[in-house]
Amino acid sequence: MRFLICLLFLSSLLRAEDAAPPALTEYKGRTIAQTMHWTGAEWLMRANREQEENAALMLKELRIQPGWTICDLGCGNGYHALTMAGMTGEKGSILAVDIQQQMLDMLAARASGRGLKNIRTILGAYHDPKLPPASCDLILLVDVYHEFSHPEHQLKAMHAALKPDGMVALVEYRAEDSNVPIKPEHKMTKEQIRKEWLPMGFEIAREFEGLPWQHLIFFKKSGK
Repeated sequence: MRFLICLLFLSSLLRAEDAAPPALTEYKGRTIAQTMHWTGAEWLMRANREQEENAALMLKELRIQPGWTICDLGCGNGYHALTMAGMTGEKGSILAVDIQQQMLDMLAARASGRGLKNIRTILGAYHDPKLPPASCDLILLVDVYHEFSHPEHQLKAMHAALKPDGMVALVEYRAEDSNVPIKPEHKMTKEQIRKEWLPMGFEIAREFEGLPWQHLIFFKKSGK
């Protein structure tokens, strides 16, 4: 009986450790947006998305090399992951992370239909993307970071998942531009981005402002 009680106690400790800390609704002066539900996945594949975002130009600016391990964090149903799988080639791999299994199932079905075998789907948690340490040459976040309910936990996890010379590519709608037709909580200013990222062990490696509506900022591990 005493042994059973000990097992139950240990089990409760493990569950507490795995449990996510309380979710935030605001962070450093901004409102955290709600996560897009998987039932709206068709919007991610809308016909005019390329015109609005120029994803082809964004992917070109990532400068992907064959053999890279790339994480598409908040991959949804695979709009970018499927293309990057071809860019990094058979010797590379895509770690497709999402917190909704339905999104990952849609991505896997699309990858199978295209014969892509270098995509690994990962069901992440709100506070943990479940990425192996020092595994990623590149982590891509497209219009997703502003929805993170645990931004500091996710930033720490990304920092740990980067290889020493790896980079994070952050894509966010420009809040400085009132002509960008997106709800305010789904946009970010460069000032806000710096406020959140730089204290967490990152520094800006380069920036690209040639996209129609979005910032594209590359971060690397800080030398400090």
